[in-house]
Order: sequence, then C-alpha cells, then structure tokens
Amino acid sequence: MHLNLQWLRKVSGKKMLAGVLILGVIVSMAALNLARSKKQAGIPVKVAKAEIKPIQDNVFASGRVRLTQKQELYNYTSTTVRELFVSPGDQVQKGQVLGLLDPVDLEDKLNEARVNFNVQESNLNKAIYPRDEEVAQERASYQRAEADYRNAQKEYERTKVLFEQGAVSAKDLDDAELEKTVKEAEYKRAGEGLTMKETGPTGHERESLQAQVEQAMLQVEQAEKNLNRTVLRAEMDGVVTAVEVMAGDFVQMGTLLMTIGDAGQLEVTAGVSEADSGRLMPGQKVAITAAAQPNREYTGIVQSVSPAAVAAKTAENGSQIEVPVIVKMEGDIEGLRPGYTVDLSINVVDKENALVVPYEAVMEKEGLKQVFVIENQVARLKDIATGVDTALFTEILSGLSEGDTVVVSPVGTLMDGMRVNEITNQPPSNEGATTI
Repeated sequence: MHLNLQWLRKVSGKKMLAGVLILGVIVSMAALNLARSKKQAGIPVKVAKAEIKPIQDNVFASGRVRLTQKQELYNYTSTTVRELFVSPGDQVQKGQVLGLLDPVDLEDKLNEARVNFNVQESNLNKAIYPRDEEVAQERASYQRAEADYRNAQKEYERTKVLFEQGAVSAKDLDDAELEKTVKEAEYKRAGEGLTMKETGPTGHERESLQAQVEQAMLQVEQAEKNLNRTVLRAEMDGVVTAVEVMAGDFVQMGTLLMTIGDAGQLEVTAGVSEADSGRLMPGQKVAITAAAQPNREYTGIVQSVSPAAVAAKTAENGSQIEVPVIVKMEGDIEGLRPGYTVDLSINVVDKENALVVPYEAVMEKEGLKQVFVIENQVARLKDIATGVDTALFTEILSGLSEGDTVVVSPVGTLMDGMRVNEITNQPPSNEGATTI
C-alpha cells in the first residue's frame, strides 16, 4: 500500500511537469504568432482612390448693382434751378429737355465775347488786306516823320557848331540832341507801319494777330457752351434714376442735378480679398442673388479685374485689402435695380473630367509635390505634378493613374517601403467652396 502511494505521487509530478511544459510551448507560440501578425499588419493608414470626376470651386463676394451706361448732369456755374420737367422713373429720349437753369449774366458774357472776336478779326483783316486810302495815309505819316527827323538832325548839327563857338549853352545842345533822338524813333516806327500796310504783317507780328483772333474765338465757344448748359438735355435714351434738386433751389457750381441711365444694362461692382484675387480672370461665370429677389438667381461674367488693390472699410470700422472686380450681368435682369446689394458666386474652377485625390494626400517637400501610393500593402513615395486645388480635392496632372490608392494625411513616421494597413477614407461627394 505504501509503495502504491509513492508510485502515484511520482506519476502525478511527471504529469504536472509535462503540463507546465506544454502550456509554456503554447504561450510562446501564441506570442510569436501575435508578433508575426502585428509585423505583417503594418502601420494603419487612411487611404483613398485617385479618381476621375468633375470638380468645381467658387469664390464668394458681395457687390452693388449699378448702371453700365449713365449720364450725370451738373451745373457749371452758381445759379438757380428755374424748371424741372421730369421725375425719377420717367422714360426719356436722347435730346429731350429735362430742365432749365437761370442763365444769369451768361447771355451778356456771350455778347461781349462775340464783340471782342469781331474786333480782333477786323484788326487781322486790316493788317493783311489794307485799303488804298489807308496805305496813302500811312505813307503821308511816314513822310512827315521823315521830314521832322531831317529837320531835327539839322538843328542838332547847327546847335553843336554854336556850342563849339560858345554861342549856346550845354543845355541847348542836350535839348537839340534829345529832339533828334525822339524824331528818329518816330521816323522808324512810321517806316515799320508803312511796310506793314504795304506788305502785310510778317513773322511774329502775323502770328500774334492770329493768336488774338483764335483766343477770342475760344472765348465765344466757351460762353456758348456755358449758356447751352443752362438747358438740361438727355444725351441718351433711358430712364431718370435720380433727381437731386427742386425748382427754385440755388445750387453751387459742380452740384449733381440728376442722373439718367439705361436700366436694361446693369453691372455689379465688388471687392475680392487679395488671397482669392489671383484666381479670378475675365470671362468666368458668376451666379448672382439678391435679398430683394430671394427666389431668383441671375447670371453674369467677370468683365474686368483691377490691376491694383485698394484698402476697403469693414463693418467693424477696420480695413482690408481688396481687388475691385466688375461683373457684367447677362440674360433676364428683371427685378434688379441700381443700388441693390447682391451676393456673387464666381466659378473659378469648372472641369468635367479631372483626375483628383483628396488634398490631404498631397505633400510638398523642397518644392516637390509627392504622395504615398499603396502597392501590395507597401507605401511607395511618388513625385507628382498638380493642377488646380479645390476645398476638398487636388487635380493630378501626372504621376498617378485612375484607381491608384493613396495615403490620406500620412503620419510623420511613414517612410517609403513601409508596410501599411489600409483604412478606407470616403470623402463627401459635394465640393466645398472658398469663401471670402
């Protein structure tokens, strides 16, 4: 009995030892398999497919509607508004009289200018085309001046001899010399006058007379223009959009009196932030909405983008740099009025078939654009060339093919040749838009 108990104890100990050994082997194998599994799984990464799809992107801005063509009427002298014949909203035709201003003394100034012109023109004609009696009169004047000069010269010579003999004083000699000088000057002027009468003015004399005539003509034209401006006329067909004065008002020079324009031709002026201005160019399509017409969407195109930026005030009394843009409205514009505030959605990207990847997949290093492409669960770093960017996607011009799997937002530890575990990333289908 005692021998059996010992034998049983020995057998039980061996079984326990064997069990422990077997358990250790199982745990070791499990740990080894787990390590191998982890090594084979690789780094978990989000992935997406390079795909061909339409892409769009927009720049948003606010602007104000204005007339494409308009005429603003001002007064050019301080005066009184005598009569007004139109009101805001009235249709007018080119040449129609819209109102009258008091001409004050403009009629008198015109008459004075005309008289002065006639005098200057007469002086020029007399100089160029003298009458025979005028030439004879000028010749007679010249002959008298010549005789007077000769007599004064003889008198001076006689007085000089008497002075040398002591018969006259030095003052008498000086008076005789002065008289000779005066008569000589009159003689020369008379000669020049006769020459001009006989041959007409030449050189600067003729130019001076002609300049006086031209100046007088300009004064007449300006006086006529000022008088005509007291009659307010429409220079185009259109509608009266604003009347700033009333009959009887006294207005200072340069006051805006009224505005007319073609209500069928409108445009929008807006300011785009400098960050987005480089994406704009003439010809881009624009969707336009207005609070006054909440159920309508109007269309237009970018007509011009200013080459210079300006500082614009913000609602918080600050300022920001903007680039002025003009949008030409197209199609039906019924319901829009000059002065309305509108919202613009400018389509800056519109491609039907573009190869794209999520923009988070693209990296830039030392000026090169790169992505990680998954090949047999291994990350491969590839150089790419990109096109336009939208809020969600980047266009790929070269380096990838449709269907390639790329890593989205790769972690900093990911390197070329590492094994990865793919986690599919499904971006939203709707494109985002850049806002201002």
